[in-house]
Amino acid sequence: MKKQQRILIIKHGALGDMIFAHGAFQAIRTFHAQDHIVLLTTPPYKTLAEAMGLFDEVWVEDRPRPLKNPIKCWKLFQRLAKGKFDRVYDLQKSKRTRFYLKIMQSFFNPCPLWCSKHVGADFAYTDPRQNQLHIYDRHKKLLETAGIREVPTPHAEWLQSDIKQFQLPKKYFLFVPGCSPTQPHKRWPADRYGAIGNWLVDQGITPVIIGRSEEKEAILTIQKICPKAINLMNQTTLFDLGPLGRGAVGALGHDTGPMHIIAVTHCPSLLLFSYSSVPEHYAPRGFKTEVIQSNNLRDLSIDVVEENLASIIFSNRS
Repeated sequence: MKKQQRILIIKHGALGDMIFAHGAFQAIRTFHAQDHIVLLTTPPYKTLAEAMGLFDEVWVEDRPRPLKNPIKCWKLFQRLAKGKFDRVYDLQKSKRTRFYLKIMQSFFNPCPLWCSKHVGADFAYTDPRQNQLHIYDRHKKLLETAGIREVPTPHAEWLQSDIKQFQLPKKYFLFVPGCSPTQPHKRWPADRYGAIGNWLVDQGITPVIIGRSEEKEAILTIQKICPKAINLMNQTTLFDLGPLGRGAVGALGHDTGPMHIIAVTHCPSLLLFSYSSVPEHYAPRGFKTEVIQSNNLRDLSIDVVEENLASIIFSNRS
């Protein structure tokens, strides 16, 4: 009988990247069906990763800085050494993981085989043009270097919860007006969401707003303009996004993790990208999604968004 191998996958985040990596996770699990797979991630994604059901263990680290936190770094490498891994799949592909590779090659005996974009890895995908590819294609070509030929697209069936508590109408549409607090240029003005909300109400569709306290001002603005919108601020979890997306007639939002999750549920989705987002690299692909890109989202008119929404909502109705 073939010896069971110990496999390490490194993927620290962020949320959208974790969703995009789901296909690669599935491919590695299939290729190493009988092996023991450990995912190394960061604390915010531990529960999410465990719910995927693809890993035997999920380890977390807080990415300590070698010069500022040498003791934490030492403890991390001690744990990795005790893991006695046979192979490492580096899906983070960062300067940090390049440092991990160098440490393992210098001090681990034996050093596990590495699959990475970094020069010096055993299975290295070092094409300088790789950053021009969609992230799915980057994962696919990286894994091909290690003999993994089939990489499925991500899915979100593993995101399950009971959304009956929200008592939503049969026809509802998701608004995800938030974005990173440090990237306000990614945000379409809230009053325009409100105008779209009233247009949806005229079509017999109820807007449902999802977000956190950080988006409170935008959410309240939307609800003031469109009083029939349902406000679920601070009431939903990431696991709710699965069934919410599967039940919605559509969704509108920005280049954010929650919108990428909703898109992966095959919910007809319109994503609004600013100058800092590259649809060719990061837009959900293979789903019922459309993208509008504008250098400044404040220049994007209500009419253009309404026209695109009408196309994706009504063309996807049975």
